[in-house]
Amino acid sequence: MSNIYNSFLNVVRVTSELSTLQQTARDLFSAPAGFDLSSFRWAPHERDAEHEWLCVWSAISATVLAQGPRNNRPIGRLIICMDLFRETAPATIRTVLPHAKESFLTIVFIAGNNVTDQTYDPLSLQFDTDGWPLWAESYVPHEEGRLLQYLDENEKEQDQSWAKRAWLFAVPLTALDDRDCFRKEIVTPFWNALMNRPSGSLFPADSAALKFPLPQQPH
Repeated sequence: MSNIYNSFLNVVRVTSELSTLQQTARDLFSAPAGFDLSSFRWAPHERDAEHEWLCVWSAISATVLAQGPRNNRPIGRLIICMDLFRETAPATIRTVLPHAKESFLTIVFIAGNNVTDQTYDPLSLQFDTDGWPLWAESYVPHEEGRLLQYLDENEKEQDQSWAKRAWLFAVPLTALDDRDCFRKEIVTPFWNALMNRPSGSLFPADSAALKFPLPQQPH
């Protein structure tokens, strides 16, 4: 029975730590010159907390702003998803990925000056039990499969600033030991992308970001 106790104790500890992320995320992301962030808030996609005692997937989000001489202009939405457990079986049979049994944070950016928690489908940010995005066919891999660009059925991939695209990457929770690790694995790649750093330099050489071996789409 002690194994059950210890297992649930870990769930409680992780949930407690993640519950404080809303208050600390803005400081952790410390926007570089030229950018700013609004406060984070919980996205309204969670199950009814009154009837659920275990959080499987949840998200917080904030508006990303470009600083200007007179006011700051919204350019998109930053979403941090807590992907602790996956229940959805794959619709398409693929290889089971090494991280299929991992819990991870997914970092999402959706470009646009009017993105809200109501303008995207949370299923597009979630993964199946084999570790693949639920909407894998809508993603194009970059940065050796670490960065996934979202394209809807009417879009074609274009060579444009990452500040004008929708994309995500994910990092196992086990790689985020402290604030320095969070900044290295999460914050720096996020701002590198928005500042349009050269391809191949968005992530650190020893990045823990998950790789998704999706096929490239023709331009």
